[in-house]
Amino acid sequence: MGSISDADVSWADRPSVYGWPTTNENGYTLNERPSGTKRHVKIICVGSGASGINFSKFAQDDLENVETVLYEKNDEVSGTWIENVYPGCACDIPSVTYQYTWEPKIWSKYYSEAPEILEYFKFVVEKYNLRKYIKLRHEIQHAEWHEDRAKWVVKVKNLTDGTTFEDEADILLNCSGIFNYWEWPKIKGIKDFKGALAHSAHYPVGLELEGKRVAVIGTGASGIQLTANIQKKASKLYTWVRSPTWITPGFASSYAGPKGQNVEYTEEQKKRFAEDPVYYLKYRKAIEQELTNWNALHKNHPITNLSREFALTQMREKLHDRPDLLKAMTPTNFPVGCKRPTPGNGYLEALVAPNVTAFCGASLSELTSKGFIDPDGNEVEVDVIILATGFNTSWVSRFPIIANGHNLQDIYTERPLSYLGVAAPYMPNYFTLYGPYGPVGQSSLLPTMEFLSRYIIQVINKMQLEDIKTITPKQHVIEEYGEHADLTMKRLVWDTPCRSWMKGGTIDGKPMTFAGSRTQYFELVTTPRYEDYEITYHGKNMWAWLGNGFSLRDVDGRDNTWYWGGVDGRDEEVDYSEDLKDMRFVKAPVETPTLPGP
Repeated sequence: MGSISDADVSWADRPSVYGWPTTNENGYTLNERPSGTKRHVKIICVGSGASGINFSKFAQDDLENVETVLYEKNDEVSGTWIENVYPGCACDIPSVTYQYTWEPKIWSKYYSEAPEILEYFKFVVEKYNLRKYIKLRHEIQHAEWHEDRAKWVVKVKNLTDGTTFEDEADILLNCSGIFNYWEWPKIKGIKDFKGALAHSAHYPVGLELEGKRVAVIGTGASGIQLTANIQKKASKLYTWVRSPTWITPGFASSYAGPKGQNVEYTEEQKKRFAEDPVYYLKYRKAIEQELTNWNALHKNHPITNLSREFALTQMREKLHDRPDLLKAMTPTNFPVGCKRPTPGNGYLEALVAPNVTAFCGASLSELTSKGFIDPDGNEVEVDVIILATGFNTSWVSRFPIIANGHNLQDIYTERPLSYLGVAAPYMPNYFTLYGPYGPVGQSSLLPTMEFLSRYIIQVINKMQLEDIKTITPKQHVIEEYGEHADLTMKRLVWDTPCRSWMKGGTIDGKPMTFAGSRTQYFELVTTPRYEDYEITYHGKNMWAWLGNGFSLRDVDGRDNTWYWGGVDGRDEEVDYSEDLKDMRFVKAPVETPTLPGP
């Protein structure tokens, strides 16, 4: 009878062929596979905005044996950039930092406008063949963890045909962001107005404004951009300055145009960026350095005080003929940076234009069929009303996310406190591409998305390799970080009395952003701290993933002496006997001696 080769025997059959034990007296059974084997997992991702696109690219590159599905409620990818199409919509961060580090683009302007940003994300999706993971016009309406199967079960609505169905996954990844849940404001008579009524986050394409009487409500980023953009088109423009806000030059203004204005790159500049990648990298890094000065976010710091004086000088210069506006707009009890600085290119100039009426210290309280009621009680007729009133920024999900008797909507309604913005209380196998107490207050979010995507991919790899059933952040870890953050926050400009989306739209709420520098956060999430998680396993023994004692490297053809260093850079098993035949001192086979018995 010929000898049996390992190649002829499956892993499952080897114990019986060779007479190896498989189960002990406690009922524990060895898993007949080598360690290093990655079990299959499925990932459901909510949304295909910038974070969803980035994750799908990294998952495609760095994960094996996974299925990834992105459910996107809109008609196209890119999230906020497909939803926000109002006149003047643009990025308030320099374009060269609002892009993926792995896919730099040569932009047309210092602060690019929404259509160019949308095309960038669509280009990335096509270039890297990511559309195969994305299901457009599919909205997740409910998500619930099933402990018995260790699966997230989601209810999905197909917005094209109205049908609903269920899908399930091992991991639920929420990439829906914070700037997508827009709401109509609660204004008396809002349903009575017979003219064109639009929200900046649901702006009707083709809305005609030329020569129209227009009212713009809101002094956030969208309201400021709208007012500056349409002032010259409208015959008459009305707006409200309800509360003070610092109007600043654009972010990283030293590289922008005069006084922080937006500028188009010249053909010569774009040509140099394209032909000299090192020069372009230096330029991007210099702008990023200016954006991430952590000192500038501390109370009473010289840089903070200088920022206030600079902004005040600009506002006085542009509003010198309107002391009422200057008084209404100038904050007296919070510094620059309490809420995200608002680059106001052209905004202050628009407010003092002859065709603009700005109501100071007042808010819109009532609409009529023909227009609105002004602060003096008079009806003012307009053709168009644009509500630039922002988003629901409370961090409360628009759909229930339920696990182990907890609804994340209820948790975040009471107190939005997550694990470093990447995981949530009581939610197993649930991750976010920034949540409450993530680093949402500093510079561009795209590098943050990259760090968190890599973080989550490391966790998924560990789950696959070690046959992990659930991974959930420990509650005491979350609470203790909240305590640390809340105390640290008292040193920062965010903890002053302004109305900010970082406080969920409140004045006196807790700032829900990471209380440390961008550098500190990126270093913190470079490698997961697994000691911060409760981990359970599919097997009854946590070491079951070690399998039958073999490593996958032992059997898959890779170099199993890699620790000595590679030969010619190869990671594969090679028979070196022919190269070393002159070193074989024993020229013929030697019989193995028979050992004496006991």
